[in-house]
Amino acid sequence: MSSTLCKVSRSILAKSRSVTPLATAGFTSHGSKFSALTSGPRVPLGHRSHSQSEMTLPFQTIQKHRHIVQQQHEEAHCPMPRILIVSRRHLRKGKYVDFVGEYHIDLVQENGGVPILLPRTMKTAEQLEAYLLGGVDGVLVMEGNDLGSAYHPYGYGDVAISEDVLTQVQAKHTGDVEIDDAKDSIEMALITNHVLKHGVPYLGLCRGSQLFNVAMGGTLFFDVTAETGSTVKHIDYDNYDGHRHAITVLPKTPLAGWFHEEFAQQDSASVRLDVNSYHHQGIKTLAPGLKPMCYSLDGLIEGFYHANHFDPRNGKYHIGLQWHPERMLGDYAGCRRVYQDFVTAATAHRAISNRHATVSMPGWGAKDMKQTVHF
Repeated sequence: MSSTLCKVSRSILAKSRSVTPLATAGFTSHGSKFSALTSGPRVPLGHRSHSQSEMTLPFQTIQKHRHIVQQQHEEAHCPMPRILIVSRRHLRKGKYVDFVGEYHIDLVQENGGVPILLPRTMKTAEQLEAYLLGGVDGVLVMEGNDLGSAYHPYGYGDVAISEDVLTQVQAKHTGDVEIDDAKDSIEMALITNHVLKHGVPYLGLCRGSQLFNVAMGGTLFFDVTAETGSTVKHIDYDNYDGHRHAITVLPKTPLAGWFHEEFAQQDSASVRLDVNSYHHQGIKTLAPGLKPMCYSLDGLIEGFYHANHFDPRNGKYHIGLQWHPERMLGDYAGCRRVYQDFVTAATAHRAISNRHATVSMPGWGAKDMKQTVHF
């Protein structure tokens, strides 16, 4: 759908000299019928030869398709990519409020992208195709609740912790363990039907990295500390935004490219960064096709990329980070580059989609396009 409905080039409707582009085709009303001449001079209805192809469509049908093609034609001139972001809900004054952090919005806009915010409701899941009519050029999934069991994030067996420990984890991370089925449904649909199926650029941060790993066939720890005994503090409620822990960045990865200054300064095969951390879950098994980019000191994978889908200038970008570069812009210059390359890839993907855009009208097959068609 993203390549069909988001764009149409001028040349599609004018492949032969005998075809007048739809934008300039003549439309004249005759009672309940419309006359559309796609080539040659206009001929009054009473003087048309029987050899001319003619068909009659309801007025509403013609208007509907004219509007769709007109919209597609106009959108072809807009190079700015549409970045889809699903909101998160928060209980405020006794009612749920949907929100998206402005760090993400600002970084998308600063780099030339257009954030499209989708409300996280079950009705949105049912109406999702309507939200995507303008195209899908990038998907950004960030922090949020733990992924629901319907997607088997921990594999198909039981979680390897006791009931007592499970209760303690749930009590400690009450905001995370509450499942948001609507958000899960929408974001998984975007990943499955657009990112993986059509190669739409994807940036997954924190929960977003975990969702992508599960969608690709990987698994998660239900709770890193409870299952591994790790002494690395992956979340600190007493120093929420100020807390940092060390990660080791692997060379010859996208992350190494974004943080090249640190590689130059430390002059070593791998580089240490101190990153923020807001999670109690993490990647247990990395999905096939994904390559690690960095680890925390306890061996937890803190970042990965899809090896066959990273070439921003050619519209390829599948990245997952367990930490939040948008909240570390003052720490490292590389944090901004994560978003810069993401929007670069989305822009390239949009341009590529434009070149492959097609449009269909009732009765407008290859044969019909070569002759005059009357409605």
